[in-house]
Amino acid sequence: MPGVIGRRRIPLFVAGTVLAVAVGAPSIASAQEVTTTTTTAPAPADQVTAPAPKAGVKPGGGGPTAQPKPARVSVFLPSVNRHKLRVGKRARALGYVKPFVAGQHVQVQLLRNGKVLGEENVQVKKDKGRNRGVFRFESAKLTRPGSFKIVATHEATDEQARDVARSSKFHITYPDLDPGDNNSDVMLFNKLLKKQGYFTSGGKHYSVRTEWAVMAVRKVNGMTRNYNANPKIFRKLAARKAEFNLKYPSQGKHVEVDISRQVMVLAKHGKPQYTFAVSTGAPATPTIRGHYQFYRKDPGYNSVGMYYSVYFHGGYATHGYHSVPPYNASHGCVRNPIPDSKFIYNWISLGDSIYVYD
Repeated sequence: MPGVIGRRRIPLFVAGTVLAVAVGAPSIASAQEVTTTTTTAPAPADQVTAPAPKAGVKPGGGGPTAQPKPARVSVFLPSVNRHKLRVGKRARALGYVKPFVAGQHVQVQLLRNGKVLGEENVQVKKDKGRNRGVFRFESAKLTRPGSFKIVATHEATDEQARDVARSSKFHITYPDLDPGDNNSDVMLFNKLLKKQGYFTSGGKHYSVRTEWAVMAVRKVNGMTRNYNANPKIFRKLAARKAEFNLKYPSQGKHVEVDISRQVMVLAKHGKPQYTFAVSTGAPATPTIRGHYQFYRKDPGYNSVGMYYSVYFHGGYATHGYHSVPPYNASHGCVRNPIPDSKFIYNWISLGDSIYVYD
């Protein structure tokens, strides 16, 4: 990809000349006008100002001074294809300085939305067989969306002038992921899910837990309710804009159930630590609303198929169940997916608060 060549700046040197002027001053005596002639004596030899040396000439007649060489800086992005860089990859820059001058450095900056994201002072090395210097730069792995650019600056030195080059802009692209996928993109996606407060098993595999976490993300953000992670979801997680907003962030360790979104959140330290897709009571058997405390825990299955149940009011509980549709369909309890049930059961302590609201 073509780089952008910076503008050369060559310093100008201007010769100066010092001119000594002798001035006579009239004198006045009493009330009469007296004209006098004043003679100015020559200045002592040690006070005579010598003319400044001409530009490009060494003081004392030692020959012309060395001029800084020009600098033409260029920068290219071999890792970027059509202004796009895949999420989780590094931006690599290759640059040149013409002509080559030994001992030079270039300050390379990575900008995101106009702000410096990272920078490095890089040595310029001789490009074998050519009269130019070469430098290289590699960023950290890039995840967050934005408009990126690399700027290379050669500051002026005694040996070489200043010049600046800017790369073309580029942005991050995000893949479409599906259940069953197994690759590094899924690993990064699982990490982003966890950072945004969603429960996932991690690793490279798009597992059942990843599916349920995707369902939770979709519910929280008002998207179509399914198990596929499209680029929009990936980008939203990378931008750190997919997190559930707690209604009671100051209540310490507690549970929140948002019936309108059909999600349950395990909260601590004012943040949603784990967000789950759930199914609350059907219209004919609605889940009770309000503030309650967990008072009983029953491990394993019971006679009606409830799995690892934690009760908060009478027969109302959160528990695992074989069927957790994306809408409210329970008999009043808060159903959660079977693969998540033991974790939820162990996380909740008796006496913890639960807030149920629309």
